[in-house]
Amino acid sequence: MTPRGGAYSDSREKAAAPRANVPRLRRRSKRSLRARLRTYWVLAAFVAAASAYALWSLVTSPLFRLQSLDVVGLSRVSRADVVARAAIDPSANIWLVDKAAIEGRIERLPFVHSAHVHRALPAHVRIAIVERVPDGCLVGRDGAFTIDADQRVLQPGCADPRLTVYRRDDLPAAPTGAFLHDEALARLRADARTLGTAVRYRSFGFGRFGDLEATMPDGIVVRFGDDRDLTAKAALVDPILAQIQARLGRVVAIDLRAPAAPVVQYR
Repeated sequence: MTPRGGAYSDSREKAAAPRANVPRLRRRSKRSLRARLRTYWVLAAFVAAASAYALWSLVTSPLFRLQSLDVVGLSRVSRADVVARAAIDPSANIWLVDKAAIEGRIERLPFVHSAHVHRALPAHVRIAIVERVPDGCLVGRDGAFTIDADQRVLQPGCADPRLTVYRRDDLPAAPTGAFLHDEALARLRADARTLGTAVRYRSFGFGRFGDLEATMPDGIVVRFGDDRDLTAKAALVDPILAQIQARLGRVVAIDLRAPAAPVVQYR
């Protein structure tokens, strides 16, 4: 009879035997991102090179080079001047050119108020121009030049003899295209707008003491003094002229600096 201890030992050996024959499974480690990238770097480099070539081909394609250029809104400005200022490279992709820079160059032309560049597929350009309108002739210390409502100098001399004349004898000449930003001129223009509905005046300026003076087409100077109550003062002019109709040819000036007691000056 086998001892209990021996039987016990034998049964443990039998139970342990099958475990000894079971193979161990190895755990697979996760590949790093760097390792995966090393595997596909050739493919990635090829895709990048192909993309770069496709982009380069698109950018330099003759299909997007300037095919037509239309300029609209011109009256005083010549098309040649606009095209020269636009300076669009005919070999460049029009969709990559700096549109704001083109507009800025064109707007440096004195008579151009604004320029807008419009592009259409595949390579058509349309430039819409809004021109400046002459607002008056400014007679300064060094001669006359034409200005617009923004006080921009449009050209030397007076563009139209029918324009209102503003006299600023102490104002030096300014280069064509410059903005004056003159407060006294702005005041003259404001007074001219106020008086425009009463009697048509040919020119406006300031007298020796800074008082407003307006000259009528027949050369009569109306001295308004300060520019308060201009409408009320201007309403006195027609009745005065009606009273002195017989001596109108001898009138030099009408002084309204004291509206209650106007004075007529004769030759």
